[in-house]
Amino acid sequence: MDKISEVPTVVLPILSTLFLGWFSRRKNILNDESVNGIKSLVMQFMLPAVLLGAFYKTVFNAELILIAVCMFFCCLAGLGLGLLFVRTYKGDKNIKILPFLTCGFEAGMMGYGLYAMLFPPEDLHNFAMVDLGQVLFVFTVYSAMLNKQKGFSTRQTLKSTVTSPVFISIVLGVALSASGIGFLIQQSALGKPLDVALNYIGTPTGALMIFVVGYQLVWSKSGMRESLLTVALRAVIMAVLCAVYIFVLKNFMEVSVSLFWAIILMFTLPAPFVLPFFSEDEKQKGYVATTLSTGTVLSIVFFSIISILR
Repeated sequence: MDKISEVPTVVLPILSTLFLGWFSRRKNILNDESVNGIKSLVMQFMLPAVLLGAFYKTVFNAELILIAVCMFFCCLAGLGLGLLFVRTYKGDKNIKILPFLTCGFEAGMMGYGLYAMLFPPEDLHNFAMVDLGQVLFVFTVYSAMLNKQKGFSTRQTLKSTVTSPVFISIVLGVALSASGIGFLIQQSALGKPLDVALNYIGTPTGALMIFVVGYQLVWSKSGMRESLLTVALRAVIMAVLCAVYIFVLKNFMEVSVSLFWAIILMFTLPAPFVLPFFSEDEKQKGYVATTLSTGTVLSIVFFSIISILR
């Protein structure tokens, strides 16, 4: 009962911020250019600070490799199941982009912000560890396939990946941790000031992420049937993959409570929000946007349930 009474405390800030984002779009308080500026601020500076702070203090071992590799293959499995569904589907041809909606997770714009609402900063590395395999998938297989569909060359795709601040912050954090330099920094006089600085820069990340998500919530009646079908299909696929993922990990390592819920939260997140950019036409863009918006609302529902059960 105590946990149920805490739900409004956890969920109301999320819903309020989502509403403010949606309201800002509805009333033209902000425009796309303004929100893209907020998004750029988050992705260029704030989220990289969060990721660097999480990864450079992470202890890299065989268990972490297992966590990342299993997540990578879960994403591949989601992509494969989506491709299989599209081959047998006889409806709207716009749904051919569906495989990109049944794999990958919007950890950057949603996941970290939601996880921070449930667990203290020192536990953030658990979500970062789960995210690592997903990031590797998105920056390699996912991006390559999408860019190829859009007509971008392999060179352009590679350049876009290696110059991304998010990717750089993860690589730098992993390098500092794996080399032992991260541990030396933590033990030195620089450790506390660095953590305070990174935390200060990253603190607004969650609220700004959720605000942008709210602004981007869009529904289109024309693609609603296919969107609901896709959301339902993704939910089933993610439930199965999540169960398999946890089963495999528990057979090889101890899964802490904070890591367990990091995994559960990850599998409830919607697909990457970058996908509408790769839509072929307005109808397909409407289908993708409606699917992502519906998936986002469903993710908030799951988040509310998680806040009770954790």
